[in-house]
Amino acid sequence: MPVLWLCGRAGVGKSTVAWQLYKELSQAGVHVAFADADQLCMCYPPQAGDPDRERLKATNLAAMIPHYQAAGARCVVLAGVLDPVLVLRRELLPDADVTVVRLRAAREELVRRFAERAEKRADLDQLLRDVRDQADRMDVSDFADLCVETTGVPASGMAGLVRNSCPGWPGFSETISEQAASPREIAHPEASRADGRVLLICGPTGVGKSTIAFRVYMQSLNAGFTAGYVDLDQIGFVSPPRQEDPGIHRLKARNLAAMCENYRAAGATHLIACGPIENNEALRTYIDALPAASITLCRLHAGPEELTRRVISRGSGGSWPQPGDPLLRQSAEYLRAVARQAISADATFEREHLGTVRIDTNGHTPDESASLIAAATGWPNSSDF
Repeated sequence: MPVLWLCGRAGVGKSTVAWQLYKELSQAGVHVAFADADQLCMCYPPQAGDPDRERLKATNLAAMIPHYQAAGARCVVLAGVLDPVLVLRRELLPDADVTVVRLRAAREELVRRFAERAEKRADLDQLLRDVRDQADRMDVSDFADLCVETTGVPASGMAGLVRNSCPGWPGFSETISEQAASPREIAHPEASRADGRVLLICGPTGVGKSTIAFRVYMQSLNAGFTAGYVDLDQIGFVSPPRQEDPGIHRLKARNLAAMCENYRAAGATHLIACGPIENNEALRTYIDALPAASITLCRLHAGPEELTRRVISRGSGGSWPQPGDPLLRQSAEYLRAVARQAISADATFEREHLGTVRIDTNGHTPDESASLIAAATGWPNSSDF
């Protein structure tokens, strides 16, 4: 599987550029997957032998590549940090042909870009010192296959620079487009051996699934547990989806199961996942992928006015900067239409009583909602992942 891995210091634009390349390839008819590698190692605290979680990141990617193939993908565009000293653990990726492209920017421009993103952070001064230090470390390294200079280049022009730097990468060639026209079938992977409890948080668009689930994750860490976190949307980007898996639940469930095993092996006693689960049939896909695990589905609810407010806030960046956020910078008309759909979906969930646990988030902050989940489910006090 050809993998194009865009790396670089925080603020250089790797996620933005990788997502743009993913969309361009998709629009050109290439069957392609996208992942943010930083989402593949969210398990803390790290193991003693893997302090930067580079091994965990590579192990998860290796487990997911056959699932992307089964979903029809013929190449993968990846964004994420790579340590210039530890470098990529290629021996852990036997089914991947990885091309590492480092995006570079002049030291002070990189600092400016990062500061614009993190201007509200209380520890900004220390973070900027870290940016300068890591930029210097990367500039004296040669771990990447290619280095693309982005100083003075607007974000809209960076994808073209990457294409021009590696025109021979299979994902950019016509050959792979022809192969993608009739993707081959891949045998179904074996059932996951991951056991224990998995907390799966769902709800309508805009209700705050990712934000609140991440708070549950942080509460687990603060309580002293080793915990893993998975955003299902971030492990299910493939275009176009297979006809037999229109909601991409099969791909997400397989990837979740693989990550559960690897997080468990890394010492995790808690696993929190979140994503859109629209009905009991979709839930069954995840249960079947994790036959040895006990899955608790927790559904978040918000009233019509609150859902509308949250959806509209997403348009101006009122959430974490997730790759591929479908609501970011959308028109007010579009956001209102999405809010109406979310309200309708929430009403359906209410009628069908979807989820083992229902949490009303009206009038509650994300931390308060996370505490309500913990109280209703026994997390994080239960340690039998």
